[in-house]
Amino acid sequence: MGIAALSATFWLLVATLRLILAGDVERAAPTPAPAVVAPAAVAAPPVLDKSYSKHDRHICGLPHHPERALAERTHAPEPVGNPLPKAAVVAGFNAIRPQIAECFAAYGVPGLAMANVVIAKSGKVSKATVTGKFAGTPTGACVEGAVKTAAFPPSDGFVTPYPFQLR
Repeated sequence: MGIAALSATFWLLVATLRLILAGDVERAAPTPAPAVVAPAAVAAPPVLDKSYSKHDRHICGLPHHPERALAERTHAPEPVGNPLPKAAVVAGFNAIRPQIAECFAAYGVPGLAMANVVIAKSGKVSKATVTGKFAGTPTGACVEGAVKTAAFPPSDGFVTPYPFQLR
């Protein structure tokens, strides 16, 4: 918005405010609609100055390989590609079903135990917390202990809730 437009808007607001304060609201001019502002120009990609020698770049703190430095700044890093497959998650939890059944046999409380599980990159369960009806109960503690024995293949790690039916 130019200075002239800002100045005009300012004086229009001053005049409107004077009318309102004077009690002559009926004569107050309506507030003007905001001006449409053109979007800002898109910045051009940086231009590499290749006139510096490697020695000059070292002294000035510039990268020795400007193309590589520019690529590192303009591209997002590649994600690590070792997700834990769903089948491995299911297989790991199915392997501990006998231990979960022992928890039910020991305490005799039926229901659904929801466990929030953190699987480390190594494939070991680093944290298991039972929530809901079994939170803070002996049955819940038993389920947490069983879940912590589950084993998975090494991966990027994984966090998930997982239900265990006790019956």
